[in-house]
Amino acid sequence: MKKRLVSMIIVSVLLVTTNLQAQTPQELFNEAFPKLGNELKCSDEKTSLNAQEIADFRTELGRLSDANDDLVAHEVGALTDENFKIFTKKMLKKADTKALAVLLAEKRKAIIAYMGTKAKYGADDAECKKTIALYEQAMKQKSYDDAYNHWGVLFHFYPMSRKSIYSKASTLFTYKYNKASKEEKSAWVDTLMIVYDQRIKYFGKSKKYGKGYILGRKGKDLLKYRKDDFEKAFGYLKESVQLRGVNSEDAVILTYMQVTEGMFVNEKIGADVVVDTYSQLSDLLVKKLPLTKDKNKTQQAIDGVDDIFSHSKAATCEGIIGAYDKKFKANPTDVELLEKIAKILDDKDCTDSPLFFDVAVKLNELKPSAFASYSIANMSLKKKEYEKAGEFLNKAIELETNDSLKAKYYFKLAQATNEMGQKVKARSYANKAIGLRKDYGAPYVLIATLYASSGCKQLTKPEAEMPRVNYWVAVDKLIQAKNADPSIADQASKLIGMYSRNYPNKEDAFFYGVTKGTPVIVGCWINESTKARF
Repeated sequence: MKKRLVSMIIVSVLLVTTNLQAQTPQELFNEAFPKLGNELKCSDEKTSLNAQEIADFRTELGRLSDANDDLVAHEVGALTDENFKIFTKKMLKKADTKALAVLLAEKRKAIIAYMGTKAKYGADDAECKKTIALYEQAMKQKSYDDAYNHWGVLFHFYPMSRKSIYSKASTLFTYKYNKASKEEKSAWVDTLMIVYDQRIKYFGKSKKYGKGYILGRKGKDLLKYRKDDFEKAFGYLKESVQLRGVNSEDAVILTYMQVTEGMFVNEKIGADVVVDTYSQLSDLLVKKLPLTKDKNKTQQAIDGVDDIFSHSKAATCEGIIGAYDKKFKANPTDVELLEKIAKILDDKDCTDSPLFFDVAVKLNELKPSAFASYSIANMSLKKKEYEKAGEFLNKAIELETNDSLKAKYYFKLAQATNEMGQKVKARSYANKAIGLRKDYGAPYVLIATLYASSGCKQLTKPEAEMPRVNYWVAVDKLIQAKNADPSIADQASKLIGMYSRNYPNKEDAFFYGVTKGTPVIVGCWINESTKARF
């Protein structure tokens, strides 16, 4: 009996001790916030929150604030059974309130951060919209320090709320970077790269300003602030152009070509990659030009890409042939590859190579087309087979639908016809090229050389024979060439200097009533009006 009584007393003491033992902060939290342990979980598997989940999370955030109020009241001895919100005085009596306060703060911060990634306006839509307004106003006023403070709140807690958090970040970070010490600058660049990554995460699917657009901006900014990081920039820009194609920004395309050349100079890539990239970007820009509103800007990109490649050590005929010979032999029936090889060999005037011959013949066999016919014609020109060249150029002109390319073919036909001594026909074809492409200077230069070599000394108005009158109209064509096409200005200027020294004699002209500025018509087969000069 005594033993049984002792046992009962021990059990009773244990029960009392257990009841008096304080709950851990986690146990108190679980008791007060059962939803946050069950149906409301911060799950990364979710891509978004529905309206009810947003409302429930916001309710729990309010309750977390109420719980913190209880802790403050308890700390100052003001917590009673009447004024508690979440935790009673009894619950907190033996609790580790400091640890509980830390846990509440951590949970609140975690929920706010989580909601920012799953709901547009995050945990507090009113605070979010207010912060957006303050941020955008500060940016508009160029108050960048204030803007940065508001930006930090949006970036960390409301990252889905506005695209302007990211689209204006480059301006904001340029300001911060310029103000930073030498030691701090690198950290600002790292942060900017993280900003671009987060923009891709939340706005990367934008149709107009999606991942490709963002990567282009990221690559440009990385090169701007950290030129030694060209390998990473190369990767960003390459992917950007692959994703956006003809929608790529002109500056991104040009920068991609620049960094490609930089990779080659630093022996990170071979000549074949430079040649491939140039070929890709040239084709892309040609397709983009008729589609773009700012044609001058795109033309500048075309000229820039051409200039970079023309000065590259990878751009020699030897380098191009070395880059493509193995590829051709490995894939002799790949039409897309054949067209690429033929085009770049033609662009760089490497058409007398065996590779160009093999590619042109194979291309015409696999896919008869304007370009295939032109390639064979070009090869024939190199071999001085002018009649054969004329035959294939006429076929290329017949098949071609692009006016710019057709103009090129007409110019080549003019050259072939001239080589056969048919100057009138050559001029006719050159004029057709000019009619299709107004900014084409080469056909004007060809006509000028036709006139200069004609030996014509006939004037039909006034009627007379004066040596070297053909040089007047030759120079007229060269002036037209310069006005139409700045790229051949130097060549035209040299010829003007040479031809103008061969103008007719002033004294001989005076005998026929021809003085400086007199309107005249040069005869022979030329029949062009001009003005006399000496």
